[in-house]
Amino acid sequence: MPQKFDFSFFLIVTILLAFGLVMLFSATYASSKIAHDGDSLYYIKRQGIFAIMGFAAMIVISFIDYHIFLNKIIMRFAVVISVGMMLLVKFAGKTTNGSERWLMVAGITIQPSEILKFVTIIVIAAYMQRNYDKMHSFVHGFIPLMIRVGIACFLVVIQPHLSATLIILAISVAMIFIGGAKTTHVLLVLGGIVVAGYLVIEIFPKIGFDYVSDRMLSFRDPEADILKSTYQTYQSLIAIGSGGMFGQGLGNSHQKYSYLPFVSNDFIFSIIVEELGFVGAAVVILLFLILIIRGFYIATSAPDKFGMLLCAGIVIQIGVQALLNIAVVSNAFPNTGVSLPFISYGGTALLMQLAEMGIVLNISRKASI
Repeated sequence: MPQKFDFSFFLIVTILLAFGLVMLFSATYASSKIAHDGDSLYYIKRQGIFAIMGFAAMIVISFIDYHIFLNKIIMRFAVVISVGMMLLVKFAGKTTNGSERWLMVAGITIQPSEILKFVTIIVIAAYMQRNYDKMHSFVHGFIPLMIRVGIACFLVVIQPHLSATLIILAISVAMIFIGGAKTTHVLLVLGGIVVAGYLVIEIFPKIGFDYVSDRMLSFRDPEADILKSTYQTYQSLIAIGSGGMFGQGLGNSHQKYSYLPFVSNDFIFSIIVEELGFVGAAVVILLFLILIIRGFYIATSAPDKFGMLLCAGIVIQIGVQALLNIAVVSNAFPNTGVSLPFISYGGTALLMQLAEMGIVLNISRKASI
């Protein structure tokens, strides 16, 4: 009989999922009714289907030995599928706001970058498990690993999808550091990221990535062009400022009535703060912190290096995305279009995140907790 999984981790995920469905309905019933012929349940019905599928997948996957991802055939299949889907996006993808990030499959919109994030975690964990004795070698250990990371980053940059690039970089650097790479090698990568950041801010707007300069303007001065380029950030700050200590009350947001764009995904946290106030926002942040801490505890108790890195990578992904989303909506970081895990609208993301939680739960079954 398999061991019981970590119930506290499972409980936190379930609470975040249930809370996310409630807040998604609250944030979108007005805009959904306008955009979808009076169907105020459009978003919540679709998200609810993926939530049920994802929850079931989490339970099932919690019984599947995570070592299955060390199988070379399965790993190569996952890499081929994820890379193939990323390339297919460039030729047959659905374009929104100038970015090609989605594929339509049987009437369902799929975002391949969500799959690529997970596959990147698997590749790094498996590589470091098999080549741990080479990781102190820059040429024979570190460079081959960074080539793999570079390919993943390139595939999302060309969409363009800079937020996914940033997330994959953050996950990769953290996993490589945790996995035992030399500190000097990690610092070299961080230096490269700083240079890349400079290029994005200063060079990209001059070669066709105009949206980069608009987002930097929103970050530096949200009131600079409140009718155009800084509108979204400005409206987000109004929503947050309107929340006060205890909020306007669940369902009582004003900004969701066509003032704040993308309330269903990237800026749903603004509506949470407006309706539930500082206290509600603090509870959400606390839940994510507990989830991350518990996830790292499971990682440190994993029976092998692969399990430790796989669990850590998944937890880092959730943590980085939550941090970036909250930082963006509060204008502590430039707008990068990052969704809030378990809460923002997005079927592919929710399904992948819950499946990943199933892997963490499976690792917890074998961990010495």
